[in-house]
Amino acid sequence: MSKRVAAVAYPCRVYVVDDDEAVRAAMSMLVQVSGWNPVPCASAEEFLSCYQPGSGQCMILDLRMPGLSGVELQAQLRSQGDPLPVIVVSAHHDVPEAHQAKADGALAVLAKPFDHDELLRWVSVALQAH
Repeated sequence: MSKRVAAVAYPCRVYVVDDDEAVRAAMSMLVQVSGWNPVPCASAEEFLSCYQPGSGQCMILDLRMPGLSGVELQAQLRSQGDPLPVIVVSAHHDVPEAHQAKADGALAVLAKPFDHDELLRWVSVALQAH
């Protein structure tokens, strides 16, 4: 039996940025049933159009997406001095982009398919850090 991670406090925002609709929906549902407020975004550009900097939030980010990539989005936030905690999830976890994301401050790089409990643990860590 797996342990569930306690949510920090509803409505902490968890941005779920992934171009795969099924993955985005599944991660959003997982975030929601864990007591947080998912904000699903189909692209980095969509994220940028709805993002409101503040405390009590983090981002689950795919690396490879059409348009602005996950690494490019992470770099843009960092260059703006935004401390938004990032958890990277990718089917391409062993590529140079994944290593770059980690070097650029991602809290974790998880391989798809990922363990749900591990993802929730990292979301909890991210929300507590921010």
